[in-house]
Amino acid sequence: MYDVISGDDLPVLGPYSPAVRAGGLVFVSAQAGIDPLTGDAPVTGGFEAECRQALTNLGRVLERAGSDLRHVVRTTVFYTDLTDMPAINAVFADVFAAPPPARSSALVGLPGGRRISIDAIAVAIYPDGLRGETD
Repeated sequence: MYDVISGDDLPVLGPYSPAVRAGGLVFVSAQAGIDPLTGDAPVTGGFEAECRQALTNLGRVLERAGSDLRHVVRTTVFYTDLTDMPAINAVFADVFAAPPPARSSALVGLPGGRRISIDAIAVAIYPDGLRGETD
């Protein structure tokens, strides 16, 4: 059995769910560096800002699903330019405490001028998805 995590504040661009919670884990679909207030993609401020925004968006979905960035065990990073890997590493080192999650990366083409998209698997710390309800 699994729970689909969705809502108007978690938009998707196709036939998929923002996240699925199953077996004590949360599987989050790839999140881009899109400003959720304006829908601007990519966000202004360069690649590092876009990478940080993608992780912020990922964190927002995780929180809705009953987890957070501290409980991420694996990520997949899709990015468009090999020269951006040092910036990805710097942002990941800043966002994820040691030890960091497992990670795979792939150079890809992304739509709409996006330069990065990140998906994740995390431990569901609040299995019912409601923060504080199961403490």
